[in-house]
Amino acid sequence: MKKFLLLTLLSCVCTMGFAQTYPLNIEATVLRDNGRLKKGQTVVFGSFTHETVSDPTPVEQFYITTSNGERVDIMSNLNDYFMFKYDDIQCFWDAQIITNVLHTLKSKGVQYGLRREMEEDALEYINRVDSYGLILNDPYLENYIYSLIAKISPQQLIDGRPGNVNVIIQHNPRINACCYPNGTIVLNTGLLSVLHSEDELVAILAHEIAHFILDHSVQNVNKAEQRQRRAEFWAAMATGITAVAEGVAAVKNNYYVPGAATLSMAVLSTSIGSQVVKRLGMQYNHEQEKEADNMAIQVLCILGYDVNALSTALSRMEREYVVERNNAMYVNSFSHPALVDRINNTGTPSSNVSVDFERMVSFAITDVARMKYEDRRFRQCLPLVSQNIKNGVAQADDYILKSNCILATQNTTESNLEALELINKAKMIDSENINICKTEIIATLRLNRISEAITLLQEYNTKIEKMVDEMKEIRSDETWDAYLQYVTSERSWVSKMLVKLKGM
Repeated sequence: MKKFLLLTLLSCVCTMGFAQTYPLNIEATVLRDNGRLKKGQTVVFGSFTHETVSDPTPVEQFYITTSNGERVDIMSNLNDYFMFKYDDIQCFWDAQIITNVLHTLKSKGVQYGLRREMEEDALEYINRVDSYGLILNDPYLENYIYSLIAKISPQQLIDGRPGNVNVIIQHNPRINACCYPNGTIVLNTGLLSVLHSEDELVAILAHEIAHFILDHSVQNVNKAEQRQRRAEFWAAMATGITAVAEGVAAVKNNYYVPGAATLSMAVLSTSIGSQVVKRLGMQYNHEQEKEADNMAIQVLCILGYDVNALSTALSRMEREYVVERNNAMYVNSFSHPALVDRINNTGTPSSNVSVDFERMVSFAITDVARMKYEDRRFRQCLPLVSQNIKNGVAQADDYILKSNCILATQNTTESNLEALELINKAKMIDSENINICKTEIIATLRLNRISEAITLLQEYNTKIEKMVDEMKEIRSDETWDAYLQYVTSERSWVSKMLVKLKGM
């Protein structure tokens, strides 16, 4: 008897399979008769159920249920039968998953293995970015962005995905953001530097979150003809990124080494980023970009932000591409439809500026300004540091960078005095900043103050010698080797300059 009951129980379990139910609270108007639901009727959907029935083979079933118990199976044309209404973010995203995602899951299955592999790939890339020191350390800005994400993203994904939206801010001058399949949004400091209001940032975040929630990357991977084995992909990748480690030392240190940091970003983007993006299905087509744009606009409306903010953000990006003379890379690419069309289709751009927002992202502004300077784009660096100075949040580096840019682009008594005055302001903030020394020497020489320059050179030499001694003690680290190389070069320059000036 016990054996019979056990077999009966096992039979029931196999037949019933797995069922997961999520609460909903979505009001909808019936557009076409659907069973006992009649056209014009208003209904409230109270739950969504994902059920796997194993009889005799596993079958995935997805359906939503009204508060009156009426069941509606998920199908691709659900929007033809119901007009969903929503007044909060959770209901909005629930409706998008029901109408845009579930029918694909129903036909393809949840694909747990593929999703797990894609998440591992995403984490592998993020860990590499972190290990190279390319994540901006700004907990205040990061916390602010999380406060916005909490408004934009749903508390749960009713399709059962375990991932949640999170963010990292990456040292990178490229004007870009992307959301990986595990929900990680990577925001480049280059993008933050062109935005001027919270509304614009919310628009960008909502666009990226839409790609994640609408499952675009998985859809694209499913369309790919073949997928390289994970171990083979990362093994091949490792052989192409050795140059990054050499360049990234310049990003980690505190000294201005023109060209090195920007070069490391370029290597990282081309040798890792683009290939990972392709592998993870993040090269979105025009329709997917348009869909994400539309979702972002609706989010802006629900949250009470400027509905034209996405158009404004895109227009600022487009202007920057023109300034940088690399707009073709973005405007004409398949993954980013012509920006002019997207700008026109998403609203009317404005020129509104929020000083509070600009202050919030000031560290990212300095980060990009430094990379512009390292790339010898002095005229693009100037307005960035000037923005921080104007807003009263300038760091010593902002004053030093502006002084260097003035010395590189102007040569009048007035401009040279301005450069020196900026250095004096930097000293008031951080008198130990080693970058002050050399710029002060150059500005002083511009004003033909030879004896003063000699004194400054001698002081700089003392600091360099002290740094050399400190670095020799810990030079086993590759990063400190790069520091040692820098200060050794500076010591040589100081020595030669002292000989030169004393003979003048």
